[in-house]
Amino acid sequence: MATQFSKDGKHFARLSTNGKLKLWETSTSSFLQEFTPDFHLTSPCTCLHFVQRDSSENHVPRKKKRKDSTSTSLPAIALGTSTGKLLVYSISKGDLDYTIDSETSLPIKCMSWCDGAILYSAIDQNIVKWNLEKRWVKSKWKVGNEIITSILALPYNKVMVGAKMLKLCDASTQEVLRTFTGHTHDVVFLNYLSPSSGGDTYVISGSSGDRLLTVWNVSEGSEEKTGVANFLMDDVPAYVSTLCSEGSSNVVAVTQGGVAHFYKHTLNGKCSKPLKPRTKIQVASHLIQKQTVSLIPIVGARLNDDLSLLLGYGNEVLLTFENIDISDNEKLQTLVREDRNLTKVGHNAIAKTQTPLVDNVHYLTPHASGTFKRKSDGRQEVPMEIRLENLTLNKLDSKSKTPRVNNVAQLLVQGLHSKNKTILASVLNGNHDESVIKNTIKRLPVPVLLPLVQELTALIQGTTVPSQYGSVWLKHLLEVHAGIFLSNPDLPNMLGPVLGSIESRLSLLTPLNRLKGRLDLLVSQVANVTAAEEDKEEDALLVYNDKGLSDSESEIMDVAPQSESENEWNEDSEVGESNAEESDNDIEML
Repeated sequence: MATQFSKDGKHFARLSTNGKLKLWETSTSSFLQEFTPDFHLTSPCTCLHFVQRDSSENHVPRKKKRKDSTSTSLPAIALGTSTGKLLVYSISKGDLDYTIDSETSLPIKCMSWCDGAILYSAIDQNIVKWNLEKRWVKSKWKVGNEIITSILALPYNKVMVGAKMLKLCDASTQEVLRTFTGHTHDVVFLNYLSPSSGGDTYVISGSSGDRLLTVWNVSEGSEEKTGVANFLMDDVPAYVSTLCSEGSSNVVAVTQGGVAHFYKHTLNGKCSKPLKPRTKIQVASHLIQKQTVSLIPIVGARLNDDLSLLLGYGNEVLLTFENIDISDNEKLQTLVREDRNLTKVGHNAIAKTQTPLVDNVHYLTPHASGTFKRKSDGRQEVPMEIRLENLTLNKLDSKSKTPRVNNVAQLLVQGLHSKNKTILASVLNGNHDESVIKNTIKRLPVPVLLPLVQELTALIQGTTVPSQYGSVWLKHLLEVHAGIFLSNPDLPNMLGPVLGSIESRLSLLTPLNRLKGRLDLLVSQVANVTAAEEDKEEDALLVYNDKGLSDSESEIMDVAPQSESENEWNEDSEVGESNAEESDNDIEML
């Protein structure tokens, strides 16, 4: 590790590209010391680690103990070199304290110190155990066949080492206890996590080429060999700091682009999906003369005990340290600060001289090859998932529903190369205009035409709706690229399945037309019968009688003259009734 905060957070140390040690005081952002080893050209420093100075009291004479009592509280810095030597730098003296030789010429890749006078380091495939109190190499043993790139000293005399795979070792028996799957690139960061006392313990790791921080369970009772959680970042990590409080794990990761990511998670079982950061923190400066905003890279971040964040931002010459409060409510926090590099020149002044960059110079010799990787221009690379999100068809902020042709063509090419069913379904099964489909096909490269025909064949052989979409795409594809298809000798084999599917569908067209005609006749007859039934008279649901009209009609009927036959019928009935009464009276008298 080339940068590190001290355990109390009061100092920040950093190794420059030419192997010089630079030390800052975080409370005042002041540059304290710079140390250049005498042999930094032949064996420059490769890594550093803060250690406590308590063990050095045994080597101080008693007469000077009172005089140096204040200096023993300051930590020391252990420096590893490319020739296998361990340098211990004293902050109180401002100079080198002592040197320990490992009797090897191989470089020290990484170091780790937990407590006491024991320091662990990795040299090639070996773990080297240093005794800082006695100033000698205590033990050395080999771990696997991979070159170790990171090491972490754990409690209970255990050591975690990482190359591409991670291995948990017992320092007392020098045995490998467990092997983890690791990363696809070399591991460069290892941090210890202990959320609760007496509970499970974890180790978080980060590699030089992955944008994921992986958490591993290193408890004694666990046999897990895969990661239990992953933290997703926008870039590869450059610095990682951890802190456990109230059962939750807090992680801050600084990327190579200079942006800090803050995570907070309670480790309890496996997480199937990568965890995204609660918030991102970046520092920007406003350029008045150019009316632009430039980012100031963050070089280190440390979590304090009160969950505040100690940030260090700037460049190798000027660094500024600041304590800020983390807000989970905002996805992105931008701190606008004044760039100390521009204050020396002034806002209105223009620098007339330019200092050439001498770091990471590639020297060409007669025996060296002139090919090397092109350096990045300092801009942060956009992650792949954000690029894919930018290529989606339906933009939330777009006013028109018609997708752009460039987006559809790029998505179609991406889906054909990766054979992603989701992307292909979103493009081919979409309800696009025929003009968009035609323009998309015009922009397709020739190598993707054969995979596109295969995908369209699968659509045409499917159900009705996908078959309809596939037919439209195939029609325009044959129209636009007819010359290419005609020049292909494998054209019959290419379009054979499509023609077979079309012929099978056409063979069923005549029975379907007959069935359709019969159904139309039945539907028309049912419709006629239903209409005839509706035309029939139906009983009235309501009858209204006018009372005035009925009384007048009854009076007219009473007043109307009666016929002679009716009068005679009435007289005869009256005479008959009188005779009947007389006969009754006669019977009673007898």
